[in-house]
Amino acid sequence: MSEKATKARKRGLKTWSAFGNLGRRPTEYEILTHNMNHTTGEVPLEMGPDVHGNVWLREHRDSMPLNNVDWDAFRDPDAMIYGTYVASQDDQETYVEYLLEQFDSEGYDEGLNEEQLSLLRTAITPTRYVAHSQQMLSAYVQQLAVSSYVANCAAFQTADQLRRVQLLAYRTTQLKLAHPDRGFATGEKADWTENPQWQPIREAFEWALVEFDWDRAFVVTNLVVKPIADQLFLAQASRQLSACGARLDSLIAENLLNDSERSVRWTTALVKHLTEADPANLEVLQGHLNDWVDRGDEMLRAGAALLATLSGRKSDAIEADVRSTWHGMLESVGLRAQ
Repeated sequence: MSEKATKARKRGLKTWSAFGNLGRRPTEYEILTHNMNHTTGEVPLEMGPDVHGNVWLREHRDSMPLNNVDWDAFRDPDAMIYGTYVASQDDQETYVEYLLEQFDSEGYDEGLNEEQLSLLRTAITPTRYVAHSQQMLSAYVQQLAVSSYVANCAAFQTADQLRRVQLLAYRTTQLKLAHPDRGFATGEKADWTENPQWQPIREAFEWALVEFDWDRAFVVTNLVVKPIADQLFLAQASRQLSACGARLDSLIAENLLNDSERSVRWTTALVKHLTEADPANLEVLQGHLNDWVDRGDEMLRAGAALLATLSGRKSDAIEADVRSTWHGMLESVGLRAQ
């Protein structure tokens, strides 16, 4: 061994120097995720400091009032990387494809009754607009994230929403073919833009899409509109669909809820990471949340009314369940819906 190599060995130099004094070999998740964000630095994009992209990042990300945060110290509780994500979603899609084939062979769509069709047309197929809105919001959270550890979580969340859009579009087309006179695939846009029952939900997402500061966009997306919408149109929808006998669509919603639960895990982990870094960060997040609590409540009430059915639960019970779950998630990280 050369003298240089001997000295390096005595100093305890590590191959993985980018991680600092980690004290161990980094995991596969860390190796594939660490320091992959090319938009950090004095001039984030390789263009002049005054080009629009650099100005946008300085104003809406680098100037946010979250202090003393080591963004690269955050870890996704699921340690998700591209390979594990693809494998996990492949298993989920295999399950859903089996459901679609099995129920189609049994003439499920042709046998749907009036109550089932009404619930699907009123409160389920229009949610492709909800899912697409969530996809755009998650993509923005990913695009402006400071750390690749956070950006990857948001990227997988964006992919989850794309999966949901695809499944909703597929089911909508199936229902249109089986019941061409019910307005499936043709009437949902008018519902989304004009139906008074849908307007608090649409307005919440449209206002969310113009929250440009990253810290506010994260709070609004992952602590307000997404958890409320997922509890309404996945968790509660699954229960309502099951109660009225729409078993296939109940099982699909239940399966999609797995993606939502993963989102909650990384979201709450990140909030804890931010507040442990500096307790003042909790006040910042709470301030953003305060600005959105009323809009979240309006969204919640509207969604509960849309899901109410004769054979299932009424709107007040749905509303109480969703509010309890939403508030519980917030309280688990020290926040409160005032």
